[in-house]
Amino acid sequence: MIFLLAALVLAAGAPATPSDVLGERIRESADAAQAMQGPMDGTWTLYAAHGRPLAILQITDPASGDGRMEAGWRGPAPDAPLSLVERIARDGAQLTVDLGPAAPTGLRNLTLARRGARVWTGRAASGGRTTPVTLRRH
Repeated sequence: MIFLLAALVLAAGAPATPSDVLGERIRESADAAQAMQGPMDGTWTLYAAHGRPLAILQITDPASGDGRMEAGWRGPAPDAPLSLVERIARDGAQLTVDLGPAAPTGLRNLTLARRGARVWTGRAASGGRTTPVTLRRH
């Protein structure tokens, strides 16, 4: 037990190694980058009402809060082609997304309401069809 206490005391006073310093700098950089992002920034999955994934969205949301978000999307398969979202806008607790002409039938226009920090629910629509959907952050 005395040896363990002595080792802990010595370790606490040991100088930082280059890898410790590098690790701390990486953490500080990541924290600074995250502070420049808005709440929607990141990867999200769009699910059908029964839990089947419909699309993966990658959203860029600047922390400025000016609403100038951008996004791309792809189908749920890892090798699905990528497409740009034509329009994405947040107005308070409402989110609207136009996936564009490459979207699967019935999924072009999304109208969602915030249900928590990581969940939005609503409807996808196009061509007169509507589908209940949920958008969840990874």
